[in-house]
Amino acid sequence: MEILPCCHLSFALAAPERLDPRIALERALEKCPLAEVEETILQSIPYSGFPAAVESLGWLRELHPEADPFPRNETSQPKRFFEQIYGDGQEKVRASLRDRHGDLERWIIEFAYGTVMESSWLSSDSIEALAVSSLIGQARLQPLHSHLRGALRTGHSRKSLTLLFESLHKVADPQVLRAAGKMLERECSSD
Repeated sequence: MEILPCCHLSFALAAPERLDPRIALERALEKCPLAEVEETILQSIPYSGFPAAVESLGWLRELHPEADPFPRNETSQPKRFFEQIYGDGQEKVRASLRDRHGDLERWIIEFAYGTVMESSWLSSDSIEALAVSSLIGQARLQPLHSHLRGALRTGHSRKSLTLLFESLHKVADPQVLRAAGKMLERECSSD
């Protein structure tokens, strides 16, 4: 999968004021198969919400009315994907979610990790690259740190994540990119 154009789309859906989502969608369609672009939009739902997905899927159908939606993976095991992303820190994340609101843990694990992520045919490293891009767009540093760790756990290298950061330098907040770079440096130096 040519991930960077889809990462830019994920970023745009999270930060439309920094990168026009329609432009990002058209650029992704120039470089990536339609099914990958569609899946990128679906994977954006836990980060950017339903309104961004509904709107961008509408644009996608305007551009490709003949396209059939790609079939979903129906074997959902939300705990497995959650464990892969958070590793040994998963209990701390679960406790943090419970502390914020009694329903939040269940909703995130069942919906975001179960319904959305586990039903995807994308690889876990691709899903994490999309998550990192979205969180950079939103300047959400705490979850970004968790998902940078998740990206490393799913097979990304320092180099691949640095390339992702560099590809976003024209549209992302420079302070957020610097913070992301420092987080990545700390994570990679602690190995």
